[in-house]
Amino acid sequence: MGYRSDVVLGIAFPNNAALVSFLTAQKLTGTREMQTVMEGFGVTHMSAAYKEHVVLWVYEEQVKWYPDYPEVMAYNQIIQNAKGLDYSTIEIEIGEETNDIKFEVHDGTKSDSACLYDVFGFRREIIRPESWQDISSFVKEN
Repeated sequence: MGYRSDVVLGIAFPNNAALVSFLTAQKLTGTREMQTVMEGFGVTHMSAAYKEHVVLWVYEEQVKWYPDYPEVMAYNQIIQNAKGLDYSTIEIEIGEETNDIKFEVHDGTKSDSACLYDVFGFRREIIRPESWQDISSFVKEN
């Protein structure tokens, strides 16, 4: 129970070496919680403005995303560390309420945020039954 959110966090790096350097620094200086959540990240290679980029990202679905939770603090610290090093980042959080949407992009000078727009986005969907019967055929049958 409790309020749940879908969350995407992404960090763009100009190359593999920059990503490896960042990961190494996080493991050496980060908290145990930061080291644990880093294991859930994935890597995607993208092109932006004719440049290759490496995107480190994580997606959490239907998670309790409260600012005082240790895991959330760890994720937020990783994003802050990337911003502090001037890498481009993206943060998308979609809560259960229709107006609870956070979409933030930090356009760093060391990587191009355009590749983050190419990889991540969001949409709201109306959930409905997959199958249905046309009303006229229903009336004829009944």
